[in-house]
Amino acid sequence: MITHLRNISVLTLITILLTGCSGTKTISTPQAVQPPEIDGNISDWDMQKSMIDRSDVADYYATYDEEFIYLYIDVKSPGHSQAMKQSGFIIYINSSEENRDQIGLAFPSGTFNLLRENPAEYEAFTTDQEWFQEPQNRERLESLESQIFDRVMIVERMGPDTNYGFVDKERLQIDGIEMSSGENRRLISIEMRVPLNSSSIYSLNGDQFWLGFEIDPPNFRIQNNDNTSSRRQQQGYGRGRATQGSSMTRMNMRQRMGQYRQWYHVDLSGE
Repeated sequence: MITHLRNISVLTLITILLTGCSGTKTISTPQAVQPPEIDGNISDWDMQKSMIDRSDVADYYATYDEEFIYLYIDVKSPGHSQAMKQSGFIIYINSSEENRDQIGLAFPSGTFNLLRENPAEYEAFTTDQEWFQEPQNRERLESLESQIFDRVMIVERMGPDTNYGFVDKERLQIDGIEMSSGENRRLISIEMRVPLNSSSIYSLNGDQFWLGFEIDPPNFRIQNNDNTSSRRQQQGYGRGRATQGSSMTRMNMRQRMGQYRQWYHVDLSGE
């Protein structure tokens, strides 16, 4: 049976109630008169015209010019801001609805995700009940927080498999992608520029694309060392019931840790 990871409380994991994935919204956005500078500051945005959505989680802004789409995410929820620092914030952009979550960039990358650079360490993090009791492991997570806005996680889904890679933020500028976060802000803000062509990892084409945002917490698989499963079988509970309960516990834990996904269909054609 999956534990409730009581030891994670030392890391101040958030406990918030979230709605599920909402339906995709079709939006249009104005063309920029003067493209914003990618510095994490919204002061050079036309906030009224460029706002595409407002929610309890964040305010979303978008504008474009002949070469780029510009995005600004102003997070308003303290719980979700903390979740992004831990589990990252994935930004998907794809010209194909079918493959809309095939490629994503996580910025911030998230302290939990940075452990993925060492597969053995990440495996222990998600499966070892004693991992969070070790002071050096807690210190390791705290030290990684200084890197979450410098290292970007690349998420690539190929069929049932998901691959994760990491690059320095500056490396993305070779493809024309720029990212920045607001300095000295209590909550996270993200500003981003992406080429409206096939030159970047997003490989856009045409006037329409799908834009998605996701917080994807780890899938912990920590097992209790007690004989709970044996006791349930003795009481008449079948294996299928126990498996279903474990799956529900994992799902509920991910929700409590800030699981979130939102999609938009962006139309730049002006029609």
